[in-house]
Amino acid sequence: MFSLLKYMKKMPAFSLPWRRRLENPNQMESAATPFYAMWDAVARLAHEIRGSDFMAEMIRRRDAYGSEGVMGALDCATLYGLTRWLRPVVVMESGGFIGMSSAFILKAFADENLTAAKLYSIESSDECEQGALIPDELRSASGGFISMHGKVEDFLKRDQLPGSIDMFLHDSSHSYRHMLWEFRQFWPRLRDGGLLVSHDVQMNAAFPEFIARTYAHDKRTGRRDAGRTSHYEWGRWGYIGFAIKKTD
Repeated sequence: MFSLLKYMKKMPAFSLPWRRRLENPNQMESAATPFYAMWDAVARLAHEIRGSDFMAEMIRRRDAYGSEGVMGALDCATLYGLTRWLRPVVVMESGGFIGMSSAFILKAFADENLTAAKLYSIESSDECEQGALIPDELRSASGGFISMHGKVEDFLKRDQLPGSIDMFLHDSSHSYRHMLWEFRQFWPRLRDGGLLVSHDVQMNAAFPEFIARTYAHDKRTGRRDAGRTSHYEWGRWGYIGFAIKKTD
């Protein structure tokens, strides 16, 4: 089993991407303004990787291995764009499977020069070669890929997962009950500004129901009460859904 404490001690502090971009540390933007730029940035990064040699090679690898149950090109590009925009230090994914999503997260690490970033990839199936699609150069870069074989429930019970993470990707069982359970388990572990990401959000109502529960509304106007709502922004692109956590 990996030494979690050793990895965590080496990691730089995570800060909100839109706050890092402010030239004046004392300058404050309105609650909504930073996210106009966020959508543009993610779209640009997703478009960049969509037309890249890396995407072509990953599609070739996927099709040669068998594409059933593996993330498609649009969703991979969206995941890559979100990861590069956030620049996370600690990422956790459930349902890592043969590594299509893992490869694009690791590629985002490499392209942002996130040498200390770690991806903890959980896979419960004994019938797949976990991470098989990940190119060797991405798998070995700074030891960023940490393969964890077993059930999410068991790792949580044994307290073997990072207590604080920057990004969580759900891509394991897509039953309504399990998706909602994972969202509830990992949302509290996300730092302020961290990303909850889910694949295949179209399969049931778990994702929109979870997002609805992060809203608070003004009783008089019925509109969102930004001060009490526990997300900064959320959206869906293809079969990928995401929410940016707000804790203050």
